[in-house]
Amino acid sequence: MISIARMKHVILSATALALLASPAFAQAAAEAPTRAPTASPATAAALEGLDAYIESARQTWQMPGLSVVIVKDDKVVYSKGFGVREEGKPGKVDADTVFAIGSATKAFTAAALGMLVDEKKIGWDGAVHGYMPSFELHDPYVTRHATVRDLLSHRTGVVTNGGLWYGSGFDRKEIIRRLRFQTESLGFRNQFQYQNEMFIVAGEVVSAVAGTSYDRFIASRIFEPLGMRRTNTSITDLKGLTNVATPHALVEGKMVPIDYRMIDNVGGAGVINSSARDMAQWVRLQLGGGTFEGKPLIAAATLAEMHTGQIVPRGGSGTTFKFSEYGLGWGVQEYRGQKVVQHSGGIDGMQSIVAMIPEKKLGVVVLTNSMPSVLTAAVELRVLDAFLGGPVTDHSAILKKASDDAARIKREKAAATPTPATVAPTRLPLDRYTGTYSSDLLGDVTITLADGKLALARPEASAVLDHDRNDMFKARWKSLGQTSIIGQTPVGFTFAPDGKIATLELGGDKFKRN
Repeated sequence: MISIARMKHVILSATALALLASPAFAQAAAEAPTRAPTASPATAAALEGLDAYIESARQTWQMPGLSVVIVKDDKVVYSKGFGVREEGKPGKVDADTVFAIGSATKAFTAAALGMLVDEKKIGWDGAVHGYMPSFELHDPYVTRHATVRDLLSHRTGVVTNGGLWYGSGFDRKEIIRRLRFQTESLGFRNQFQYQNEMFIVAGEVVSAVAGTSYDRFIASRIFEPLGMRRTNTSITDLKGLTNVATPHALVEGKMVPIDYRMIDNVGGAGVINSSARDMAQWVRLQLGGGTFEGKPLIAAATLAEMHTGQIVPRGGSGTTFKFSEYGLGWGVQEYRGQKVVQHSGGIDGMQSIVAMIPEKKLGVVVLTNSMPSVLTAAVELRVLDAFLGGPVTDHSAILKKASDDAARIKREKAAATPTPATVAPTRLPLDRYTGTYSSDLLGDVTITLADGKLALARPEASAVLDHDRNDMFKARWKSLGQTSIIGQTPVGFTFAPDGKIATLELGGDKFKRN
């Protein structure tokens, strides 16, 4: 179970993909595949059978729709949509269908800062506080010494807390202001800690230095030069736009459409919406050493630094990827003797992967409209195998078996857990638990009573509290997207010596009663 306090992979990391990809662990497409007319025999051979594999994998994972694009030698050699934009409706996915890309946004943020490095307005090792004086952490030393490189490689040591942005209602500036109240630390530059919050900071450093919003900067300096006309940084920009995928959640074995979550506040960590065709241009820039169609946008040395490992995540390597590091907004792994630069992403009902082998001038992007799923990894590995000449491996089947085995073990463990004959009641009548509980870091949580059950509310998240035992409950989130990601979150109440309620604990976070 993932508590709201430890929801560090709501927007997924590239290193998480490395773990998911370990072996331990019909109807064709909406449009005909787009292949370069001058594709080499080797490329044509690599693409053989790919349509059938992806469609079969889509059905295996009950994925409503996905879009795939492959770049080889600066050409788009494959672009195709599979399935539908929304379950139960006829609209087909194609290469121009827009999806949320989640944490794949992080590489755009790193690129934006890289452009400022090229202009000598900042340095990778320049202090964040010097560029943005409002940046303040709990530890004064880290406040003064944390660098842009630290932000982009998840090594500030500050413990992440997804509840600071997910469902909080705080804007970017308020999230950054509240970071000073996060007292937990893993030690500055001591170990990797995946951090959406620090990428929010990184995006606002772009704004502070460039004198314009983060959103406008990447639109004018990246989207527009690359011709990414269907790419934007807010779900409000999706209004009136046609050919947009709908997010989905798996509920009782069925895919159910859900609403897009408003995540403008996550900024540089994950706000981008894009299409496979647009993302192909982004991949061409990366594989082109920072030059796109003859025009340099990022210095080659700057881009190379982004693709270079800065820290090794603990437990980040698996049997599929022999090593796993994190660069600047990119994960860096080895696969079949080749360096793979990649990043995955996910938010309510959407998941993505961008993966490249720079040495081979090869890139693949997979965008899907449901999560959690490792279908993106299965497609990515199938493409890499084909172009590297590896044995044909049904990664989808391997990962599905691992997923099914894990679910079976969980069910068996639950079935073996004895059910108590009686459930210990709460210490007080339910109406005594109502009220407002506050945290300097996370803001307010309100508990109310309706129809004999307690309910919990944050500014942009709410749940019904199902009684577990004693003064313990389980928060059943009302948003299907939130439920599919987090599951039920433990909620408990603690008492002061005088018998009055002192705190509410939501996941691992404490809120004092007002």
